[in-house]
Amino acid sequence: MTPPLRFRILSIDFQDLDVIWNVRLFYLAAGYSLIGDGADSEPDLLVVLRGDPGLRHQDYRGIVHVYDYVKELQVEWPCRFPNAREIRLISLIRPATLPEGVQWVQGYLPVVPEFWQQGAFRKQLGRPLHIANFKPMGDDPYQQDLAHLARRDLVRVHGRHWDRLDLRTHGLSYLEANRLLASALCCYGLMYPYQRGNTLSGRMWQAPLHGCLVISEQGTNPFGLPGILEVEHFGPDTLLSVGSIRDCWRIRLEASRYWEDATAQLAHQLGLPAYRGPSAAQLATCRRDRFGQHLWVVSGRRLTRTARWLTPPPVRCWWRRQQRTLQGIGRVLRRAAKTG
Repeated sequence: MTPPLRFRILSIDFQDLDVIWNVRLFYLAAGYSLIGDGADSEPDLLVVLRGDPGLRHQDYRGIVHVYDYVKELQVEWPCRFPNAREIRLISLIRPATLPEGVQWVQGYLPVVPEFWQQGAFRKQLGRPLHIANFKPMGDDPYQQDLAHLARRDLVRVHGRHWDRLDLRTHGLSYLEANRLLASALCCYGLMYPYQRGNTLSGRMWQAPLHGCLVISEQGTNPFGLPGILEVEHFGPDTLLSVGSIRDCWRIRLEASRYWEDATAQLAHQLGLPAYRGPSAAQLATCRRDRFGQHLWVVSGRRLTRTARWLTPPPVRCWWRRQQRTLQGIGRVLRRAAKTG
């Protein structure tokens, strides 16, 4: 009997868990099994998600799939994998120069709608959302517009480091973020200037899958994805961009069809078996990991709030022990992302 094909994910930090869960489900549905760094033999496929893997894999002789979705680095992939049987670079925009031995595949990332869509379809009338950590972009006009709307309490901002703009916020788990998107009519996007028009942000697929319109910067949707509205500025006139709940339902249906077709097309371009989606067991495994990440984020947030009020030395010792426990849980979650 032929042994199952195996794949390994390479990432500098394994922080983009939403991407990792989609990728895991995509390749598991294609018949691969996920292995970690401690496996006895090399995998049949390496999937590079972000960062430069360095020179550690120069002896690797299998297939390499590189997803260039962050647009932060220019890496000479043939130098990183000189003995690879095949290197495929997946990106929306063809690179200006394509190294010899690298095949370009036009695409983004696999997206599995059924993993993210859960529960009944319900919407609540309320302010638009913005869910992302603060980006150090200087005097970027879109970020200034967004901060102005948030200070006027016209937009609900979620994410870390917005205290730099005198906005009190905190980070969210992926489960919390998706629950908020599922209840909202619309949200605001915000990308780094060098990413606009070259790649997509996670909210451009997560929000529409929940029927939540994304109000995004001009020029960020050159491929006409459903559920994204480009505007020249973020202002009060863009707050009411969704007319009815019926519009939200239409966005959800169109986004679901788009990402199902795009993911099936990506599988075809990569030479994988016809994409039929992950099994119920595979979905359940990733959902358990997602719930574990939720518990980790929520527990850390509660402990941080408690520590602000507890200052005696014995309590500080207790707080340090809890921090070490959470760090250990974080390492377990990242290890699970690597090994499945």
